[in-house]
Amino acid sequence: MTKILQVIAPKVAESTHIYRQILATFAASLLALAGGITFGFTAVLLPQLQNDTSFPYDPDYDSWIASISPLAMMMGSLFSGSMSDGIGRRMGQLVLIVPFTLGWIILGVAHNNAIMLMGRFITGVCTGAVRANSMVYIGETTDPKYRAIALFCPSAAINIGALISHTVGKFCHWKISCFIFILPNIISFVVLLFLKESPLWLLSKGKIDEGIESYKQFRGGGDTADKELATVLEKNKEKASENSSFKDISDIIFSKPFMKSLATIVLLFIAVQWCGINTLSFYAQVIFEKTFAGEVDAFMLMLVTDGIRILAGVVMCMFAKIIPRKVTFIVSCITTTLTLIGLVTYLYLHPVGMVWVAISCMVIYIGTASALTSISWSFVAEIFPSKIRGFGSGLSSAISFVLLFISVKVTPEIMDKFGEEIMYAGFAGVTLCTGLLLSFILPETNGRSLQDIEDSLYQKKGDVKNENIGMAALPNSTV
Repeated sequence: MTKILQVIAPKVAESTHIYRQILATFAASLLALAGGITFGFTAVLLPQLQNDTSFPYDPDYDSWIASISPLAMMMGSLFSGSMSDGIGRRMGQLVLIVPFTLGWIILGVAHNNAIMLMGRFITGVCTGAVRANSMVYIGETTDPKYRAIALFCPSAAINIGALISHTVGKFCHWKISCFIFILPNIISFVVLLFLKESPLWLLSKGKIDEGIESYKQFRGGGDTADKELATVLEKNKEKASENSSFKDISDIIFSKPFMKSLATIVLLFIAVQWCGINTLSFYAQVIFEKTFAGEVDAFMLMLVTDGIRILAGVVMCMFAKIIPRKVTFIVSCITTTLTLIGLVTYLYLHPVGMVWVAISCMVIYIGTASALTSISWSFVAEIFPSKIRGFGSGLSSAISFVLLFISVKVTPEIMDKFGEEIMYAGFAGVTLCTGLLLSFILPETNGRSLQDIEDSLYQKKGDVKNENIGMAALPNSTV
């Protein structure tokens, strides 16, 4: 037994840093899961409110109860970058968990529309703020070999959160559900307490000893890790000696490469938010009932689509290291467009006994649009320069949630005034157009270090590219 322990103990010790990376990804993904619950809550909340005699239900508030969260998510995203740059990635998440939990408590005790909107607003702000923050924390604490996989985990977690929201909301009263939904926040808080702050953030703030300690905890020892740490420290000295001013940063923000990166992200999120996949989470039962006219159990189909979204997220995580993301994104756009056209055709013709065709189109649409969403978010932590990665990520998330707010707010009106056919046709048109545009400007980032991506997008002519930066494969604020 002693000999076995002598063999196993060193191997376990060597793997400890990997477990810490997994825990960091798990804690951040739990907050993404909580965000998914926020997304999916109205799909089960609104039907319950209609029959709840203890709540003063008013149909005029339906679209606001659903859409106020995306609007609040935009506001949360705007300050999340500055907050995480100021107090830290880990600390930023810990701070946000407090109001996030409070928001669910307010929803749980809401007895009128005003308090309901307040709770939805608070949970929305926190969802938006943790979205970008968690992505950066994951990127800065994971090994470059596992970064692609880790960055897909929050998207998969959001889909799991939507399924949990729909399932719990179906079988529990909405007030009880609100208190159950606090659990992911509490678990994430406890896990984060036992983890270190991002090593790259600590180094960027001049906390060298703490940064080195955190780096070794997340990345371990060995020649490769030590060499990468030395590179980071050297790069950090160079950045410190440059003494970047506000003008330097503003020059980057208004530079042509940054604007191109921002335009790329905007097009990605137009495709994501206006292809209809996220809007579906807010009005799933209503949309399915109108699309299939009672021929299919809307609630069961909603759960099936939640499962498909989770499966798509898991598949993207499994193959993240080998699939070319640009090609996969374009193929997803084309497939999503074709399935939406199939749904439009079915709704116009209404062929008898052919509902399985519409269900097939819906299932494929959910899967490919979910892949499209996961891929789009993975670019956020990659194509902005290191000096303003927090700002760029926060701004991108804010734009995404503004687009989602518009989609969630106008979709019910489009269905009521023009019908589901026009709604699906609009989703198809937007997806096709953005896919065509992005086929020309979207960079292929898979398998490339962040430094390589940054150099290719932002390097000035005549600059010499450093080929020996290994640690630069991590998203950070200093390299």
